[in-house]
Amino acid sequence: MIQRRMILNYLTLLVIIFILSLEKIKLSWEIRTLYNNNEILEIEFENLKDLNLKLVTQFHVENSPANIEKIAKESMGMKKKRPKEITNEK
Repeated sequence: MIQRRMILNYLTLLVIIFILSLEKIKLSWEIRTLYNNNEILEIEFENLKDLNLKLVTQFHVENSPANIEKIAKESMGMKKKRPKEITNEK
């Protein structure tokens, strides 16, 4: 009777250890997957930051007064007016 009880206890412990081992393997796999996903997201974030910087720079270049004046002269045929001379005659 005592022998059976000990065998049953050992078997229960072995099953618990086996289940915990499987859980450990599962958790380590999930951690590795999350770590790899994090690295991929960091790389994508850096790429998006670079793209954002390029787009902001392009926006400022295209909307600069010099560029607007150039487009107005080239495509619309506009010319810059010369200032009028003002004389002070009495």
